[in-house]
Amino acid sequence: MYEVRVEGGFSAAHQVRTPDGQLEPLHGHDWKVEAVFRGRNLDASGMLVDFISVQEGLQEVSSQFHHTHLNDHPLLAGQDSTAERVAVVFFEQLRLRLGEGAPLAAIYVREAPGCVAGYSLGAESE
Repeated sequence: MYEVRVEGGFSAAHQVRTPDGQLEPLHGHDWKVEAVFRGRNLDASGMLVDFISVQEGLQEVSSQFHHTHLNDHPLLAGQDSTAERVAVVFFEQLRLRLGEGAPLAAIYVREAPGCVAGYSLGAESE
């Protein structure tokens, strides 16, 4: 099994709702995003995915979030802007850009050093 990982990032603010229903204070992060691709077969060029195509796709998605307040972002409308929800939105948006044939397996989002959330195929059955 081959695996390719491509990283990107963006800066954005958010507020997560605490268990008592209050919003935590507005704060920002330099978010890091890692896209993970897995597959058994390489293309005619010997690649699982093209780094440049993935970087461009990740940049397109990231640019939609850069310097925004995530709570107000249309792709997170009606949801708390947790790292887990950001990860699934990135997964869906990157998959749209790269197509169903791209072997995108997971997205990991680092909100802060040591704080990583991810979304992967098959996670919805958990």
